[in-house]
Amino acid sequence: MTVREVTAEEYSAMAFTHPHVYNSVEFARLNAHKTDGLRYLTFTRNGEPKAGIILGERAGRLLSPFSAPFGGFSTAGQLRLETVEQAVEALCGYAKHAGMDIGIVLPPQLYAPTLTAHCINALSRMATLRHIDLNYYFPLDKCHGYEQIIDRSARKNLRRALSASLELEAVARDDRKGMATAYDIIRRNREEHGYELKMSLDDVADTTEIIDADFFLLRHAASGDIVAAAQVFHVAKGIAQVIYWGDLRAYGGMRPMNGLAHLLFEHYHNAGLSTLDIGPSTTDGIPNLGLCDFKTGIGCEIVPKFAFEIIASH
Repeated sequence: MTVREVTAEEYSAMAFTHPHVYNSVEFARLNAHKTDGLRYLTFTRNGEPKAGIILGERAGRLLSPFSAPFGGFSTAGQLRLETVEQAVEALCGYAKHAGMDIGIVLPPQLYAPTLTAHCINALSRMATLRHIDLNYYFPLDKCHGYEQIIDRSARKNLRRALSASLELEAVARDDRKGMATAYDIIRRNREEHGYELKMSLDDVADTTEIIDADFFLLRHAASGDIVAAAQVFHVAKGIAQVIYWGDLRAYGGMRPMNGLAHLLFEHYHNAGLSTLDIGPSTTDGIPNLGLCDFKTGIGCEIVPKFAFEIIASH
């Protein structure tokens, strides 16, 4: 297996299948200013492209992803484990030649399950495991009889939310004012809880130019007040991903997050999707126990998300 650094145009011409939108050249270019440089690597055998990976250089390391929840390999069709092993081995050789460690966060196995499993196996033997995050998702076919599958506390909170007459309002795709309103609710939520909001409003707007995005407002029907909001990206076939969601503390007694989750599940089920990826409730493998309990309580299932490091000196 031969690894070669190519231009963005050459990489695009390889017509790789991306497990998710974060592996695309367009997404890499959009976020290129967050790196010291991009590297587009292709892996070929007998002159035939088999796989590719986009790496962003930052602080003396090469990263996939460099500005996304996960990255990893894109491929030319379904690859056998042997081929994935050869690509990982070639990437290890590239790290040694470049004298730079390579960090890889693989997608959860919701995305390209066979490829991801092969990568986990190969990297577990040729790289160092840094941490395992817990990624939560909701299979949308579980919408039927939803109240019966959630735990008792979540059921009680959902009924309180429903009794408060909370209504989900989808923001039109061209409604930048509505998008800004949703973003502001999420910003205020992060400030109230002391969490970092990594994307600016401009970042969000720019990303929606290349990724299909949905924004939602949860409104209290009686007062008209907006009590919560959500930002969701369409990241793979049949899968949408909650990028940000949150409520305002003043309305917490209505249990708006339980209502928001339920209404989002129904929305995407009715839209014909298979999965709503809620994302991790861990940071570098360390759990936020409250968030873990909340997501499990509302019916989410869990899949691990692996982070590996290829050490250049090995």
